[in-house]
Amino acid sequence: MEVETAESQQFSFWYGLRYISAAILISAFLYAPALVFSSWIRVLTSLMLVALLFLTGRALFSALITFVRPRTPELDDEAELPSVSVVIPAYNEAAVLPETIEACKSLGYDDDKLEVILCYEADSVDNTEEICESAARDSDRFVAVRRDEPGGGKAKATNYALRHATGEIIASIDADHRFKPDAIKRAVAWFQRDEDIWCVKGRCYGDNAEDSLLALHATIERHIAEKGDLFARQLFGGFTIFGGGQAFFRKKMFDELGEFDETVLVEDIDMSSKIHQYGKKLRVDPSIITFEENPATLQSWWSQRKRWARGWMQVAFRYLTRLPRNRNVSPTARIDSAFTFFYALVPVFVAFTFPLLALAYFGINTSTYLPFEQSLWRILAAAPALAVGCVFIQDYRDGLSHDWREYLAPVTLWFYLALQSIVYVVSFLDEVVFGRPSVYVTTARVESEAGD
Repeated sequence: MEVETAESQQFSFWYGLRYISAAILISAFLYAPALVFSSWIRVLTSLMLVALLFLTGRALFSALITFVRPRTPELDDEAELPSVSVVIPAYNEAAVLPETIEACKSLGYDDDKLEVILCYEADSVDNTEEICESAARDSDRFVAVRRDEPGGGKAKATNYALRHATGEIIASIDADHRFKPDAIKRAVAWFQRDEDIWCVKGRCYGDNAEDSLLALHATIERHIAEKGDLFARQLFGGFTIFGGGQAFFRKKMFDELGEFDETVLVEDIDMSSKIHQYGKKLRVDPSIITFEENPATLQSWWSQRKRWARGWMQVAFRYLTRLPRNRNVSPTARIDSAFTFFYALVPVFVAFTFPLLALAYFGINTSTYLPFEQSLWRILAAAPALAVGCVFIQDYRDGLSHDWREYLAPVTLWFYLALQSIVYVVSFLDEVVFGRPSVYVTTARVESEAGD
């Protein structure tokens, strides 16, 4: 897979015209039945409202049930601690690596049982290599590994790093993630508890909301996903998944399932699906925290979210019918996996139908066929803000702080979600209509962006 940087992405007028033309053709096909059936617009509006209610309703439901505190097992100090390898792929990460390395120095885990693999790309153009090699010289805990292979994206870089890891437990984190000191111990306690647990997912906690409006809203979005959605799946026995930013694995998992798939853009969701297929367990514990940096510019945010959106579509097409029929997966997780992968595609439909609401200004009937329509629209409008509020209350209870700007962001969250729907449309066109090759676009870091 080809790798490009967010900074190298440029807008092309002709490519833009191509996407707009494709979107217009799809819209024309979607709305054409209205020329024959006068009620077709109302049907589409009804479907759009139902889709949005399920999407936002799940977010609110998840945020409500996650008031339950995570039940983290206690570490068995009498048992021999497993060795742990922290794997950190790094490509042009000089802006964030020093803080990540400092956080790894503060981990409360036996030095004899812990190693940190700093796997840096040889073609990094900043001083990533110098930072990694310096850390390895200063402490036996760190191992610097140089990767000279071309391209491949994060999956290929992580697979390369895994070949140098010796631990029984693998902790994989992005280069901009900083562990809380107790994170390793909390994760290891889960593996001690049950041999069938092959993966433990903690919480990625965004802490750069002050960098820009986009960083602010991306941070809010991540709070809803990491504290609400992912943990809720654990609580009701659903389709648990991990994000590539942070996760812990038994090393033997890779012996059984193979390495991360290098052909998809979200190798983490693909591996989550494989774990369930194999009949093993993936546990989510939001008390296992790493602090992360969210994209602060439109260019870096667009590149990251587009990679995620298209990658989710790739995995959805692969597993949408496969997991629900797998007998190794619990009935609840099977149903939830179908919902999850179906809703990886729903934002595209919503994006194409949302402009219908503007037709009311031209005298066209855009009311739905749903009872209590006005109440449903009000619930829909309030659901994201209510979900965020639930997360804030839980975090306050648990001693976690937020930037003051985060308390204002829910008011404008729908504008952010509308922008994100455009990302889904472009990703859909790339994946389904144009069939463009997958390109892994790296995420630019805040300090790097500021220095450009």
